[in-house]
Amino acid sequence: MDRRTFLRRSTQGMAGLSFAGEALAQISLRSENLALQQMASERPLTSIAFGSCNDSTRDQRYWRIIQREQPDLWLWLGDNVYADGFDMKGRRALYRNLKSNPYYAGFLAEIPVLGTWDDHDYASDNKGSRFPDKWQSKDCFREFFDLNEAMLPSSRAGVYQSYAFGPQGQRTQIILLDLRFHMDRWRLDPQLLGDEQWMWLQGELSRSTADLLIIGSSLNVSSPIVGFGAEGWQEYGAERKRLYNLIDATQKPTIILSGDRHFAELSLTRMASGLPVYEVMSSGLTHSFGAKLPHPGRLGEIEGRKNYGHLGIEWTSIGPAVTMQIRSTEALAVYREEKACFEFEG
Repeated sequence: MDRRTFLRRSTQGMAGLSFAGEALAQISLRSENLALQQMASERPLTSIAFGSCNDSTRDQRYWRIIQREQPDLWLWLGDNVYADGFDMKGRRALYRNLKSNPYYAGFLAEIPVLGTWDDHDYASDNKGSRFPDKWQSKDCFREFFDLNEAMLPSSRAGVYQSYAFGPQGQRTQIILLDLRFHMDRWRLDPQLLGDEQWMWLQGELSRSTADLLIIGSSLNVSSPIVGFGAEGWQEYGAERKRLYNLIDATQKPTIILSGDRHFAELSLTRMASGLPVYEVMSSGLTHSFGAKLPHPGRLGEIEGRKNYGHLGIEWTSIGPAVTMQIRSTEALAVYREEKACFEFEG
């Protein structure tokens, strides 16, 4: 069956798309983004791979390792290329060089890909809303991900996105946040998401029909440690509390994916109601070092070797059973593994 016929026959499964009510009419059947095909399918997600911190000038052969596992979806969590010091022409060239790299191109031909950005692909180290070329940087991002107007409107102030996969009862909603476009740590009330993105996020969560929520955040959400170059939601305490309150109100199984810090860890945070929220931080794909930062919610030990993350989802009669893993980018190996338990502790 060709792609055009496949998408026509599968439009019923696309009703779960949450980025726009009129999305079906806007999505082009000519789109090369394989994530559209995955969204059009009624098959639930059972395997999600993700990672961050990819220096595209370094060896990219690790894509063959991830490709061999055949995940249903790959999620970039930021620092997808390192464009510090480059103008827009140079930034676009880095993206295009990665996209044409034979290892990544082979991966992209088989695996649907979505993602968000962080400082090094958005602008440069720790940059936020005051970056003067952020709209042009967004154009580079849209081109790299093959995102059309329905997936990411060109008028949107940022690259935040939301997608739903699978039928009701086995539906996964993936929300990808933008922590750079509106970030301003120099305000009296430091800002991370911005008013427009907060309104959007509240709407996405309040009307969600998902059975499993996956939230992609380029920065670590739960860690209490920031400073000395380490960024995180801890710097934006009021916004982190707001995020947790919104998640708590959904009463849905939720996993946060994050990156940035050049090591990996699994952690658990209990919301006010007792709802468990897991965070899987995976970093980095091409370089890591494993700083041993304290974290009261950490499950097991940190992983300082080069890594990517994986969620294995089993859909049961009582909901999703999720296995969270940190995997090697240097061999077919699992470094860390935990089972998510979504039972309350009231």
